[in-house]
Amino acid sequence: MFVRRIGLVVCLLVLSGSTLAQAECYGNVRDVKANGVQTRWLETTANDGKPMTIAIANGANGLVFSAKKAGAVWLNGNVSVCRAGGATNIALKNTRTTSNVPMLARMGFPASLSTQIVSGQIKLAGGGWNGTFVGQ
Repeated sequence: MFVRRIGLVVCLLVLSGSTLAQAECYGNVRDVKANGVQTRWLETTANDGKPMTIAIANGANGLVFSAKKAGAVWLNGNVSVCRAGGATNIALKNTRTTSNVPMLARMGFPASLSTQIVSGQIKLAGGGWNGTFVGQ
């Protein structure tokens, strides 16, 4: 019985490894754009008349992002853009909020957010905040 369980675990690891290996992540802005992914996103759901913009750029150790609202930086961190199984995903990681973000929002904002690009839009949500963005 024990050997059968070990065999099943090994089989699952091999299968999941091959699935994970199929994801293609882009390492720089040139590759992102070459694969039809926008590097600038504009919020369409801002209820204060000041839409947030997210810009993806090359950083020292990969892709980074900066999110601005009314010209002031609100968020920044690392970003990954990956294609797997015909879907393209964007993940904001190691997100840092600035003092421009209201204190309550800062306290609850997650360190990472991820979403799939669907019909040229991304929907981000976490920590009591959500927004829909279109690529520009």
